[in-house]
Amino acid sequence: MRVLLAAPSSPARLHTLVPLAWALRTAGHDVKIAGRPALVEDILRTGCVAVELEDGDAELTESAALAEFARLWRPAVVVSNADAGIAAAREVDAKAVRVLGPADEPDAAADHTLDVVPPSLRDTPGQPLRHVPYFGPVEVPTWLRRKARRPRVLLSLNDPSWYEPVFTALSDVDYEIICAAELPAGLALPPKVKLVDAAPPAAVLPTCAAVVHDGDETLALAAVAYGLPQLSLTESAFGTRVTAAGAGISGAAEGISRLTDESLRAGADALRAEVAASPAPREVAAALAS
Repeated sequence: MRVLLAAPSSPARLHTLVPLAWALRTAGHDVKIAGRPALVEDILRTGCVAVELEDGDAELTESAALAEFARLWRPAVVVSNADAGIAAAREVDAKAVRVLGPADEPDAAADHTLDVVPPSLRDTPGQPLRHVPYFGPVEVPTWLRRKARRPRVLLSLNDPSWYEPVFTALSDVDYEIICAAELPAGLALPPKVKLVDAAPPAAVLPTCAAVVHDGDETLALAAVAYGLPQLSLTESAFGTRVTAAGAGISGAAEGISRLTDESLRAGADALRAEVAASPAPREVAAALAS
């Protein structure tokens, strides 16, 4: 069976599709991932076959290029987390499958809607698909080859202005804070913070007790899959749902002192169990082929 996956020009959205792509390939199907030129290297790093679509800023351009390749290759299934993939599937009478990530909302346009977000974190969930966190190729850092003596917390921030309030809040906690970043000039590094060259989430998260971020929904969903309590320093739709499920906190940096609370651990464990109970990518791949 020929399966065409269409990735928007976002590595995070591409990574959401990769576990299903691997499952389809190992089941013996012919799988290709289409994307714009800027995304081709990211596609190749997944180990999959890439299809370069013509460049352009308009969504219509990408949709037209994707439909053109679909007419040439004639896939039986088109998998995407964008409207362009559904349009391409309709062009060739293929099965249209949409994969929803944490930033997506369900719609009725696809034949099948797969959802990597646990059902309890959705108002209207799609068909469950177990989330397998993937961040691209990683190497286990040398510093990680030792057991943490204190609860390890991954600190991952996109906005450097958060470092100062987070560091100030560390006086009340006994954690090992892992951070891979270039800190703002003049900011003192607290003794509890371990500044490292690299902290790839796929390698670091299984060793952690909690996560602190500033609204990164990809990292937030990975924390859910690993059963880790999390502090989101900024408000987001997904972070609000995690907080409502009792698995996280949203708001001020002072919340970091609560990350080892038993109530948060219980909420995070419940979400991890929900993820683990969802059908694995290989099961979903088999269903798509039937």
